[in-house]
Amino acid sequence: MTQAPPLLNDGTRVRDGMPTLGPAATRLIEQLDQVFVGWAADSGAAAMTLPPMQNVADLATLDVYQNFPHLAMVAATLDTGHLPEAKPRQIDPSSLQAAGIGLPSAVCYGFYLHLRGRTLPDRTVLTAMGTCFRNENHFDGLRRLRVFRLREVVALGQPDEIRQHLSRFTALSFRFAEAADLDVTHAAASDPFFDQNSQQAYWQQLNPIKHEFLFGDLAIASVNEHRKFFGERCAISLESGGPVSTGCVGFGLERWVQALMERYRGDWDAAYAAVEAGRVATAESELQRQATKVG
Repeated sequence: MTQAPPLLNDGTRVRDGMPTLGPAATRLIEQLDQVFVGWAADSGAAAMTLPPMQNVADLATLDVYQNFPHLAMVAATLDTGHLPEAKPRQIDPSSLQAAGIGLPSAVCYGFYLHLRGRTLPDRTVLTAMGTCFRNENHFDGLRRLRVFRLREVVALGQPDEIRQHLSRFTALSFRFAEAADLDVTHAAASDPFFDQNSQQAYWQQLNPIKHEFLFGDLAIASVNEHRKFFGERCAISLESGGPVSTGCVGFGLERWVQALMERYRGDWDAAYAAVEAGRVATAESELQRQATKVG
């Protein structure tokens, strides 16, 4: 694969996995997100704004710290009785109070925690763009970041509704990538929502429920079926009875910028044109799909 060009010609910089995007990259992310928001709106998704932090105790009910300890990040306040020196390079744990706030590694947790104890119709679709945090073992440009933005579209309801939702977004993602001339592959991936020794994890190995869209070795989107895991953990039920099934589609916005810059060798205008071509192609696909349903 062609080496990635430096993303420096618009002022974009990444330091310690934390990006500052220049004007061109910011415009490209906004253009990409408008496409994904359009797909969400066409699926009947209600747009929400979720908090960028959650209580540690709430995230723990979703096995976040059991299954993703290597990614976990938390926020703590200073212990005013043990203040650090005036200009510290880092804050020693002895100067911190216990951390009760978690920094989520995915957007969808916020939806499930928000809906705890509620009863929903057989199909509910929600979308949000959120800031995510991951303590990666290394950082690499916009490919692997400590903090990044993720657009997610989540479906809750009956299993058949979830699979239709995921199938539609899979088709849209393929069509978009084709029109944007991005060579992507679709591969099964692991996602330990479950205890890796559990029967659920064993079933996942036999029937993969997470797939990623890969540009080379870079995952730029994922399609995830959670079955009833979050419905059971958060006591979210269906009006027709039983816990909801859930599924989500996630688009890593900075990673899409990285992929487009690699494909178009740092030519921002070519990248904008590619995203527009993808938008038009998927809009046409949606019109054809709707016409077929009506027919």
